[in-house]
Amino acid sequence: MKLWFTVIAKTLALLVILAAIAYPFLQEDPIAEAHELAPWQMPSKLSALNSADQKKLLARVTYPHRMPALEPVPDFAAIKDTAERKEAFFDYLQPFINRENGRLHKIRQQLLSLQQQQNQGHQFTLEEFAFVYSLFDEFKVDYPEADATGLKELLLRVDEIPDGLVLNQAAKESGWGSSRFAIEGFNFFGQWCFKAGCGFVPSKRGAGKYHEVAKFPDIAASVNAYFYNLNTFYVYDDLRAIRAEVRQLEQAVSAQKLAHGLKRYSERGDQYVLEIQTMIVSNSKFMDES
Repeated sequence: MKLWFTVIAKTLALLVILAAIAYPFLQEDPIAEAHELAPWQMPSKLSALNSADQKKLLARVTYPHRMPALEPVPDFAAIKDTAERKEAFFDYLQPFINRENGRLHKIRQQLLSLQQQQNQGHQFTLEEFAFVYSLFDEFKVDYPEADATGLKELLLRVDEIPDGLVLNQAAKESGWGSSRFAIEGFNFFGQWCFKAGCGFVPSKRGAGKYHEVAKFPDIAASVNAYFYNLNTFYVYDDLRAIRAEVRQLEQAVSAQKLAHGLKRYSERGDQYVLEIQTMIVSNSKFMDES
């Protein structure tokens, strides 16, 4: 009996040691959950698949890392030192930018792999078709076939946005996090919505206008909507074309280059682009990359 207790005790001790060794690696590469997806990110073709393929498809489109902690908007105005305030502002947004770009990178790499396989004569499986067609729906690609043209259209939209562009637009549109829309509604990008009660009614909204300044439940939803806007809305076709051209030349997609595609983000057009580009340069020392 004593021998059995000794064996069991040693086995339990070994399991504890193995768990302790494995724990950091499990923390670095967690399994993302489907509930972290926004409604428009859920695969639209999921019900057409069996259970195993459903899990495979969800694994394809979920975020590669856990959701960062959702915190209230800090009181940035209370930070009197300008450099400290800018660093705090960028630090607050950076994890959520990393999250969105991480998902886009993950999905894009899979699309590039499928594109290469298709060029070599590979026939898509049912799950691969569901993956592509679900992305057509998510990224608003109005195209009926999962062929070379369809994948090319997807790759125009499924791509990353440079940190420097996101951070400086957020700073510009929110007054470095001091605007009422940012503080009360997590709107850091000046985004509008068009359903009554969806946000804040602008004080200077003209007669016959129906837009509101969008209100978000948290910072993650705000950043998510910004990425979705730039990657899907037709007014940013130029931005996506610039990005695709840079990719074709195998150059880095910089914030400076992509800013040229923001002429229609503001009524100020070229002047707005120049303002963003100036901010990208002047604030580069507060960011890991510009």
